[in-house]
Amino acid sequence: MEHPQATPTIRGIQTVSTTALPDRFRSVFPFPLFNAMQSRCFHAVYQTNENFVLASPTGSGKTAIMELAICRLLASLRTEPYKIVYQAPTKSLCAERHRDWQAKFAPQGLHCAQLTGDTDSHQLRRVQTADLIITTPEKWDSMTRRWKDHLKLVQMVKLFLIDEVHTLRETRGATLEALVSRMKSVVPAVRFVALSATIPNAHDLAVWLGRDAAAPHMPAHQEVFGEEFRPVKLQKFVYGYQSGGANDFAFDKLLGSRLPEVIRRHSASRPIMIFCGTRNAATVTATALAALWTHQSPQERSWPFPSQILRVRDRTLLNCVVAGVAFHHAGLDSSIRRDVEQAYLAGWISVICCTSTLAVGVNLPCHLVILKNTTSWQNGGLFEYTDLEVMQMLGRAGRPQFDTTGVAVIMTRSEKVQRYERMTSGQDAVESCLHLNLTEHLVMIATVDFRDQTANVMMHRQNAEISLGTIQDEQTAKRWLQSTFLYVRVAKNPGHYKLDGQSSGAPVNEGLERIGARETGRLCNAGLVLMAERLQCTALGHAMARYCVRFGSMRSILSLQARPRMSEILSALAAAEEFHEIRLKAAEKGLYRELNRASEIRFPIKVDLALPAHKSSLILQATLGGVDFPALEALQKHCGQFQMDLNTAFQHAQRLIRCIVDCLLDRGDAVGVRHGLELTRSLAARVWDHSPLQMTQIEGIGNVSVRKLLAGGIEDLEALRQTKAARIETLMHRNPPYGHTILTRVEAFPQLHIGVKLMARETVEGRPDQVQIKLEIGFFNDPIPRIFNRRPIYVCYLAETEDGRILDFGRISARAFIITEWVLFTTPVTSAGETITCTATCDEIGPLCTTAATCAGSPPGPAVDAYDDGALDDEDFFVALSDLDFQHIDSFGAAVASTTRRNTVANRSPGTQVQGTGPGLAGPTGLDPPLLEPPRVEPPRLERRRLENGRWTCGHRCKHKCCQEGVSRPRGVPEALSEAGSTADDSLGGAGPAGAWSGAAESPPGSSPAPSPAPPELVAEPEKDRVRPGLEGVDPAIIAEFETCCDFS
Repeated sequence: MEHPQATPTIRGIQTVSTTALPDRFRSVFPFPLFNAMQSRCFHAVYQTNENFVLASPTGSGKTAIMELAICRLLASLRTEPYKIVYQAPTKSLCAERHRDWQAKFAPQGLHCAQLTGDTDSHQLRRVQTADLIITTPEKWDSMTRRWKDHLKLVQMVKLFLIDEVHTLRETRGATLEALVSRMKSVVPAVRFVALSATIPNAHDLAVWLGRDAAAPHMPAHQEVFGEEFRPVKLQKFVYGYQSGGANDFAFDKLLGSRLPEVIRRHSASRPIMIFCGTRNAATVTATALAALWTHQSPQERSWPFPSQILRVRDRTLLNCVVAGVAFHHAGLDSSIRRDVEQAYLAGWISVICCTSTLAVGVNLPCHLVILKNTTSWQNGGLFEYTDLEVMQMLGRAGRPQFDTTGVAVIMTRSEKVQRYERMTSGQDAVESCLHLNLTEHLVMIATVDFRDQTANVMMHRQNAEISLGTIQDEQTAKRWLQSTFLYVRVAKNPGHYKLDGQSSGAPVNEGLERIGARETGRLCNAGLVLMAERLQCTALGHAMARYCVRFGSMRSILSLQARPRMSEILSALAAAEEFHEIRLKAAEKGLYRELNRASEIRFPIKVDLALPAHKSSLILQATLGGVDFPALEALQKHCGQFQMDLNTAFQHAQRLIRCIVDCLLDRGDAVGVRHGLELTRSLAARVWDHSPLQMTQIEGIGNVSVRKLLAGGIEDLEALRQTKAARIETLMHRNPPYGHTILTRVEAFPQLHIGVKLMARETVEGRPDQVQIKLEIGFFNDPIPRIFNRRPIYVCYLAETEDGRILDFGRISARAFIITEWVLFTTPVTSAGETITCTATCDEIGPLCTTAATCAGSPPGPAVDAYDDGALDDEDFFVALSDLDFQHIDSFGAAVASTTRRNTVANRSPGTQVQGTGPGLAGPTGLDPPLLEPPRVEPPRLERRRLENGRWTCGHRCKHKCCQEGVSRPRGVPEALSEAGSTADDSLGGAGPAGAWSGAAESPPGSSPAPSPAPPELVAEPEKDRVRPGLEGVDPAIIAEFETCCDFS
């Protein structure tokens, strides 16, 4: 580190040179001196570990403060593992910060990863190894709600950066407030650095965060800066206009007529950016300004003639750019948007009319920013901009390299002027929103016991904190309340919160405690929380917290009747409060009546369409059924809104249906769970189970392709799998290798099998018999698929009785499968002929579902044949298959070391019991004494005959490809036995090393001897003059079945 030299003083603050930092950190800051704001904060941020709060204008250089805090951590932690979390309210801000910091901190060995709603499973793994996690409050809240699953990751967090902390005043700010309070409890030693725009109550934020873990009751270090610290002075104007009761669209036209006057007054012939509320408004505004400029004389024009004309195909945009005007919104092609941005930066375009999406992510500074109206199209309607959006848009004004001043103008209704004047002047205090959805938050804090942590209530957040264990009783509830920003602000501004039942002059904390007790009582009455020695979440409360479900939605779910039909589950889903953004407008009823009449709607609404839930249900069903949007001309205007509502519906549907399934599991309702799992698969695949549209799950096949396949008689994935590549190409009018590519993708589609076996029975007088059941679940695919459509594969299994009781349920990752997974469970037998049905499905992949059943009243015996081939006992096949350590039989050489083989009879030590292997089982069931497995009965041999094409029948009953086309040589003896001159004795006692198969083929005592080999007339000429090692003494039927099912021919 160099000795600091004398630096200039700005506004009475001695600036700090970047040479005050170690050499390795200087590349992070591309300037020689920190500005006045950054210099004043330097000591507190870089030379101490105290929590820090900064309130400073947009564009004053707050990002450098977070970078200094990161450098402080890197300098102080040399060997100790750590993680840094950066929180921003929007995905666009996260993406911008990720790009910037990935480049800046990569030389420091810091790995950045982004965690937002767009993060897929592959990126999620990178988060686990990243040093700097860039995320949104909602995503981090979701992770810390399952903090025990991510315990190591969460406890490694040493620095927590909160950008735009003033968003606490917005509705979604409750999530940020709850998770920061939670992090204070789970990781007491974490350092918080919070940044805000200029606000009058930064001290309240400092009190909320506390100085550090050692002095939490002392306020954090805080610095507040006014507008004078902006590098480019920003002049702000708020103009109000009388609306005369006009709606938002009519008022927007009024503002359009006043816009030229505002431009003339403030533009100074410099670049202008106009933010409009909708895409159409941006296009209309740009077109009107271009027409006005064209008809004006050069002296009247407010911006110069373009030096060059941007060439674009869009005729409307071209008519604008010739006048130096352009529009920019998400409806344009990305290449056109980039061209417009580059032309604006180059000076070819002087005016750009855009939506609020251009306020972040793209660096397009200008001299004049105009907000044409303060509403924008969001969630299916026109709503006021958030404070964050307004400040981000205004922050575009002022170009440091070109201007000394910038101008920001807000055009709004007269009655809103005062509000925006307070906001732009930094006089609008930050308030809490936690009280608006306290119940949901309370549920989360009673499942995990935080007594070994620092234990720190109001109904989504209150339930959340009970679920986590932060709230255990009345005292911990009070402590958690006192750790929230709500507690700090209620004491300062009680009139804003209007606490129910609070008498004048009563202490504020009494009102909060009363609300907390009331909401906890509501949770108890709903069965979500138990009041025992300490507050405990029930399984239903856990589900509500795990899936972030609102309390009203949870009550709707819990009102489902026993054994609900799928239509009833769908109705409960569509009525969830999470769909409150989807509103049924009078003008849309014609569209949804038309959709309701479509034959593909599985559960049509049989009453008059009047409720938002009706609309939500029809949107989901129309998507699952592949209903085309009605072609009526009068309905086309609703197409855009339908698509936005569809995205909103599916954004919430998956977690809501998972919550419903968990609640039905808690009831033990097998019928409801089965229907819920089918709806889960359908929603994930966006197609009903057993619909021909299931083929759209294959990449390269859409709805139009499905119609072509149906015309050719191909109705499902299995039929598609059996179709030749040339036939597919003919039907689809495509050239090779399209058909081969499709078949390769179809083969990668997960294919499950399940077998069920009655293992043992225990009879105790006076009690129902106890039976032990074994499930064998596996994949037909080789290799076993782990990922499908960029999502990890999970297998759900459900064991149920014929009267609808759940016996066992589980969810297994495909990564846990080696060959098959064995599941054991014990259940009482209530009747002699009781049937147990077991179902295996692939989670979120439809229509993958396979079922097997057994009679609980029958004696223990062989497993139920899940293949329907009748030629080989399934358990024998998988015992043999699990003994292999190769991919193709021709690669089998010398004997495999016993340590590399699993689940084989030969590899067990004397007295060793293997879970799920049948005889001698000493598993978790406690059945004593264990029962011996009955003798195996060999299946009858089938005749092998030559087909017309010269190939041989495969010799078993199934629907594999080999059954239709035959095999290259007769099945019935191993290849080694087909040599000329071979005898039956050779096959039973041939020379060669004892291989992996020898143990697998060992028969238990009492089994029948192996049958004789096939007659000589069926023995084909040998393909190679050698004996395949490891096949000596193996039952030929087993070899034939194994080679066929594994496609080794």
